[in-house]
Amino acid sequence: MIGFGLGLLIVYVLFGDRELNTWTPQQRILTAIDSSEVSFSDRAICLIKCLQLQDNEWKEIQKTAKVDFSESATKRKPCPSYRLNATYREKSYVLIWEVCEKQERVKLLTIVEEGRSCDCPS
Repeated sequence: MIGFGLGLLIVYVLFGDRELNTWTPQQRILTAIDSSEVSFSDRAICLIKCLQLQDNEWKEIQKTAKVDFSESATKRKPCPSYRLNATYREKSYVLIWEVCEKQERVKLLTIVEEGRSCDCPS
């Protein structure tokens, strides 16, 4: 029992200040989006204009997002798409990202504010 406690103490000292959630599927996808070359679909550009989002305000929305794996196309090849749900300034948003990890690029396919419609092509 003393050896187990001593082992826990050593592990805490060596790894205690590390962020351990970076290995989760959620964090892996969010990190891929944040660290890859970003492009926008024509629909996403139209929606950003319609929603009157300022320059990089989509990044602020993105920071609050959580991946909804049940609504994502994770098996799509070569680049899966992920649905992210976010709340920003008391508004709910849905973002759909195409993530091509091998090419280190991502594409914002759509960004929608729930309860608001825009006349943008599908």
